[in-house]
Amino acid sequence: MTSLPQSANKSKSINASPHKAAAHSPINWRFISGLAITFFVFATIFLVLFVIVNAAQNLPSNQSALSANIWHLLRMSTIQAALSVLFSLIVGIFTAVALYRLNFRGKNFAIALMSAGLVLPTIIVAFGLLAVWGRAGWLRTASKTLFDQDLNFSIFGLVGILMAHTLLNGSFAARLFYDRLASTPTTKLKLGRSLNLSPFARFIYVEWPTLKPAIPGLAATIFLMCFTSFALVLLLGGGPANATFEVAIFEAVKLDFDLNRAALLAASQLLFCLIIIVPAANWNTKSMMIGKPGTQNIWPAFGPSKWALTILLLVVAAYYLTPLFAIIQKAISPALLPYMAKEKFLNALQASLTIASVSASLTLVLATLLAVARAELKRAEKLGTARFPRLCRMILGAPIFAYMAMPAMVLGLGFFLITRHLALSTQSVGVWVLILANALLALPLASAALTPSFEKLANRYGKLSMSLNMSGWQRFRYIEWPLSRREAGYVFALGFTFSLGDVGVIALFGTDEFSTLPWLMYRALGSYRSNDAALVAAILLALVILSFWALPHLFRINRRA
Repeated sequence: MTSLPQSANKSKSINASPHKAAAHSPINWRFISGLAITFFVFATIFLVLFVIVNAAQNLPSNQSALSANIWHLLRMSTIQAALSVLFSLIVGIFTAVALYRLNFRGKNFAIALMSAGLVLPTIIVAFGLLAVWGRAGWLRTASKTLFDQDLNFSIFGLVGILMAHTLLNGSFAARLFYDRLASTPTTKLKLGRSLNLSPFARFIYVEWPTLKPAIPGLAATIFLMCFTSFALVLLLGGGPANATFEVAIFEAVKLDFDLNRAALLAASQLLFCLIIIVPAANWNTKSMMIGKPGTQNIWPAFGPSKWALTILLLVVAAYYLTPLFAIIQKAISPALLPYMAKEKFLNALQASLTIASVSASLTLVLATLLAVARAELKRAEKLGTARFPRLCRMILGAPIFAYMAMPAMVLGLGFFLITRHLALSTQSVGVWVLILANALLALPLASAALTPSFEKLANRYGKLSMSLNMSGWQRFRYIEWPLSRREAGYVFALGFTFSLGDVGVIALFGTDEFSTLPWLMYRALGSYRSNDAALVAAILLALVILSFWALPHLFRINRRA
């Protein structure tokens, strides 16, 4: 009988140890780090918001004309974003189904191509489409040569914007939808095959229920990216009729230097974006583009369905690859090497690589700290010690949507106003604004890639780490980081390539002395030096593809070492 009190006292002494207390308590450095990131992001947003609202209070005299302009921007931005979402989802679903049902050589490459589409710089996509569909593009030249007729088609306007958005976001949607299809249980596929379902019935009863849950969150993400589109609309919009808020802000600052009007436009855009952001913050974001590519389907398509899906894939591949091939073809020139030796190009290259490296590192740190905090919350929920888990999840998930609520142009405008108020150098401040804006740009996908891995490890090794009395740092060092290097490498590559091709903030801070490769390319296009723009586009394209392929491998090599 005396052994019971002794064992009880022993268990009390064990639970009283500081490591055990930390293990059971959801409030520790791991959780606090996520709260600190949330505070940092929102402090930045509120600072920028305060400056913009303060500047927007000084309204111009022609308020009625400005109000009409805002409603026009809202209507056109909403129309092009909604149509872009519709076409991107349709292309993404059909492409994912075709990829999933077909087994062929080169499937891994095709899936990787869908992933690379996400990080293609928008200015490269716009230039590539112009090289194919423009006045001197491949199609118009071929039509004149073969049929002696000119194509009555203009890529400028709403059509060009939709084509570019569908190319970028359609591949993004296809990659996400493919991962969801690849996670379909084998038993479900075997049952459908045994029932001899038709291709249409297979889609309705097997594939659509798998794809449907991903559509709301994906649609909101694509809508916000298209609503806040800048480079594509600037190059392909064809004028004010199809302008977005981002383009209008750029024109107000760079062309008219009307900072009050720019601030009012930015405040209006923030308000409209928040209408989408608030409900989207509650949606569950699953891992994107981290699944195992090229899984052989046990229920492949056959007969007429196989041929139809093959033709569909070939058409999608042609639409996707021809702009890239057109850029490469234009860049094959004896002038390439001499241009790369110019001081202006070397300075832009150095600035781009430096900013991209620091921005990618910041993206990885932010995403890791948020993932650690989410994993700690998941662990606390499993142990039954979490308080207000839904509220905590919303708080930790808020920074993921911060960039979509305050895109690069709005963030850049806020810091541009702060710089002028404090009489600071726009060049020195612009570097840090670029780094911060690009890190926030990549954070949604970075967090979506890293957080599920950390939460899965918390479920799998949570009880084991608690039984071994491991501290939070020990769990990160010996369990989470070694087993998440693959995702971490992807996150770093994502942040690097996003920053390398961004043309948002640099549009406000860029000068002759301070330039990046995308800004150098834009200035070449603005000066009608299309050959120079083609050279920069080809180099930028090569850097993006090489970085997106090589950087994750460096993390895996480090892991094996």
